[in-house]
Amino acid sequence: MSDDPGRALAAQDARSADGVAGTRPWVQITEASASLDDAGEVLETADAYGRVPAVVRIRRVPPIRVEAIIVAVVLLASGVIIPVGIELRALLILGAVVAVLVGFASRLMIRIPAGSVGLVMRAGKHRATLPNGNHRVTPNVALSHIVTTRELGFDVPVAQVTSADGVGITVDVLLTLGIEDHAKLVYNITTGDLDQLLHATAQDAVRSLVRETAALDALDIGPTAAERLRAAIDERLATYGVVCRAATFTRIALPAPIASSLEARRLANVQLAEEAESHTLNLKRLSDRATLVAQEQESRQRAVELEAAAEAVRLAALEQRVTKYPKAAAYDLETSRLRVAQQLAGNSRAVINVGGGDLVSGLLSVRETEHAAKG
Repeated sequence: MSDDPGRALAAQDARSADGVAGTRPWVQITEASASLDDAGEVLETADAYGRVPAVVRIRRVPPIRVEAIIVAVVLLASGVIIPVGIELRALLILGAVVAVLVGFASRLMIRIPAGSVGLVMRAGKHRATLPNGNHRVTPNVALSHIVTTRELGFDVPVAQVTSADGVGITVDVLLTLGIEDHAKLVYNITTGDLDQLLHATAQDAVRSLVRETAALDALDIGPTAAERLRAAIDERLATYGVVCRAATFTRIALPAPIASSLEARRLANVQLAEEAESHTLNLKRLSDRATLVAQEQESRQRAVELEAAAEAVRLAALEQRVTKYPKAAAYDLETSRLRVAQQLAGNSRAVINVGGGDLVSGLLSVRETEHAAKG
């Protein structure tokens, strides 16, 4: 606990009339005060700022229930003052004794709400930590605190942290806390002081981390840096029974001019990448088209070559046949000429001049033969 009078006065001002601490809206770890019967409900009820208390201080109670004392006094007074029969008077006195015993026995049982543990004291010293459930205790044992066993979320905003290249960065960190030694938390520090300690420790650790990082690199802070931050905070909390189980960077913001410039640069890079991809695609299309044209030309050239080869084979075979059978070739030629002459003989308008006298004479003889046959 702090010896600073100013801090002690601030902590005192933070408490309300009924003993509830942590009414300041910026405090995240709070505690409350309640009776044992109401402790479970208080431990699960959020305040106006959405905070659920981590610690509930149990109000001291007499060793016997006040209700039982009142009932016993009423019954005993009725049996003594009111003139009744002996049997009824004995019954009233017996009822008073039973009420006292019941009121006393009810203090021998302690119920710890679910999701919490209870700290018990004896002779002003901490004696045990009880888990949730019902427990039988001796009359000289008192329950002092109910402490939550759930994890606690703790947000740490750090504004204008100077990076390695001199740029002011705003960082938000979310810590996940757990309470491992509940007695250390309750008896070594108040929840308000723990809240301030966490803020100071986390901010110092964040500033040390960012000072080693360039502004643009800070945007890509990953799990390794988060683990360094968690370990640095956890080391400071060990004395108070609290552990830091995780640290997460929820927001890292650069100054507006730098952020706008960076956004414009990234947009330009995206556009350049799109243009490069489009250019590559066009080049691929042109390459594919050129390949297709080359393949078509090659196919056509191959077809011409095949056709020429076939024609050469045909002519070679024909030349071989003509050489081997010259008379047969001459006969085929004359037969073809006569066939043409026959086809043209019936066309009186056709003028034939092929330069060969034999063909003309043959054509005239064919015509004379046809006229004679018709006469």
